[in-house]
This record gives sequence, structure tokens and C-alpha cells, in this order.
Amino acid sequence: MSEIRIKVMDRKGRERQLSVAVGSTLMEAMKADGLPIAATCGGAKSCATCHVYVNEGYPSLGLPDEDEVDLLSESDHYRDGASRLSCQIELTSALTGLQVELAPQG
Repeated sequence: MSEIRIKVMDRKGRERQLSVAVGSTLMEAMKADGLPIAATCGGAKSCATCHVYVNEGYPSLGLPDEDEVDLLSESDHYRDGASRLSCQIELTSALTGLQVELAPQG
């Protein structure tokens, strides 16, 4: 299985470089690395506790579907064009170098 490298900024402004398996989701990769995301629904796109901001590489992700946007837009921390559910980002080789930031909780 091949891997890609991505950067994740935690809520304290610390940046981590992760080597992650292609085919996993960003949520799975961040949880496996011990980053503090709740991911309460386990990737079912129903809780937004895996909310991230995509800083670079966003165009290669494609657009979020209407359900994802509806869920995220209810958050006080929603950023149009940047907010995504990490459970909905499947990691592909095209996302090498992706940079994301954990959204504030709550």
C-alpha cells in the first residue's frame, strides 16, 4: 500500500507531518496519529466532530456534497470554501502535500 505525506495543524498551532496510507480517510489517519478529534459518528457524516479547514490542495478534493455543507454550516466555526469533514476526505496520491487545520471544538 502506498503512502502520502500531509500536514496537520492542531488547535495549539503545532504542525505535524503525517505519512498516511492511500485509501484511508483523513479522519482515520488523524485518529491513528493521536490527534484530538472526537469523530463521534465514526465517519457516518452526522456529527461534524472531525471538522477541519483545508488550507491547500482543496481543488483536488472536489466539492463537498449538500449534506456535508448543511452539517458544517450549522457550526459557529464554519468557513466557506475551507470547512470539510475529514471523514469524507479519502486520501489519494493526488492529495500529497495536503495541508489541513483542526477546527475549534464546539
